[in-house]
Formats: sequence, C-alpha cells, structure tokens
Amino acid sequence: MGVLLNDLDVRRAAYNRLLTHACRCPHTLVIDELGLDHGACRVDIAVINGHLRGIEIKAEADTLARLPRQVAAYGAAMDKASLIVAEKHYDAARTQLPDWWGVILAQRTAGGSVAFRRLRPERSNRDTQPLVVARLLWRPEVAGLLRGLGEPERALRGPREELYERLIASVSRATLGAMVRKTLKARASWRGHARPA
Repeated sequence: MGVLLNDLDVRRAAYNRLLTHACRCPHTLVIDELGLDHGACRVDIAVINGHLRGIEIKAEADTLARLPRQVAAYGAAMDKASLIVAEKHYDAARTQLPDWWGVILAQRTAGGSVAFRRLRPERSNRDTQPLVVARLLWRPEVAGLLRGLGEPERALRGPREELYERLIASVSRATLGAMVRKTLKARASWRGHARPA
C-alpha cells in the first residue's frame, strides 16, 4: 500500500490545479483556514470574489468525525461549498452533504501525484444566516461599515454582537454579503494567509 493521501498533498494539488485561475484573479482572495463564527470552525480553503466559497478537504489520513459540524457551519456562512474527498471517505461523506455542495474526488495516481474528478457541481446556498456572515468581520470593520451607513459614534461603542445586529438590521442580505466580501478582500493582514509550498 502506498503512502496515505494527506491534507497537505491535496491542498497543494488543489492550489496548483483547481485554484490557479482564482489565485491569479486580482478581484479574488484565496486564503487558508478562514475562521467561521469567531473560530468555532475553519474553512480549509476560502475563495472570496462574487461569492463566499468554502472548500473542505477530507483526505485519506482524515476522519469524518467533524464533518456534520463543518457542514452546518459552512451552511450558515458560505454561498457555495465543495468537498474534496478521498475515495475511502466518499460513500460516508456524500450522505452527510446538502445537495448544494459540490463533490470532487481526490486520488493518488500511479506516478504519485494527485488527480481530481468532479462528481457533483456546486449550487448556491439560499440559507445563509446574516448574523454568522456578519461575524466574519472584525469589530473595527463592522464599526467602520456602520459609520459609513450614518450610525452615530456613540452607537459604535456598544458590544461587538450589538454592532453585528445593527448591521444586519440596516442592510439587505445581498448588500450584507457584498459588504462582507469587499471588506474581507481589503483586509491588510490575514492570519494563516501563507499558501502551501
């Protein structure tokens, strides 16, 4: 038996094969380990452009123990999602995925590289939760957006959760999504932004 296909193998191959266009696009941000709901869950690879797209990796060396919680977290915040899955996990994983998730099979070739096969395309998630989407923003960012909407300075000194509530009460779901994506793409410092070598 060959070496187990691990997360890093799959991640590197995904950047080199599946995400080359996104990585080159000046209007797209691709980052590793995007925290959802203040770090309760992390997106393996997030692609931010006209949508918030999450990619979850389940390689041979992984288990599916956290997948139900990850599916729920992605569903609250991501517009689209795909699972890149090793063949050994495919049958068990696909029964846990909503129909809007895409599925990509990852297999090691005879030559040792990673090959991908798209088994199901992504669709749009219509059930994002505005509060969870807003929580992708840091406190100064949400305060800045509210200031731009004309909120008084005294209101911006409230607790972080109160600011999120004010923001989602002030704009439509579509506008909120656009504001969050624009803010994330403009963020100067990203923790864990380095791509796999």
